[in-house]
Amino acid sequence: MEVLVAGTRLKEVATRDVVYQGCSVVHADAVGLVIEVQRTLSEGGNIETVVSQILLPWANVHYVVLSEQRT
Repeated sequence: MEVLVAGTRLKEVATRDVVYQGCSVVHADAVGLVIEVQRTLSEGGNIETVVSQILLPWANVHYVVLSEQRT
């Protein structure tokens, strides 16, 4: 878990229901992973960017992709 230090950019984090892409680590410990995700929301015709910090207990995390290379 030394790789998941604050500020580490993650390609993808998958839970049972949601896949977060392009997020960054806020905190990681034995309990779970806190990530920061930037999302675009549309409400009532207004479009705004929202930054959320989400706690993901390790029991809910299916996988974490640190980086990816295509050939």
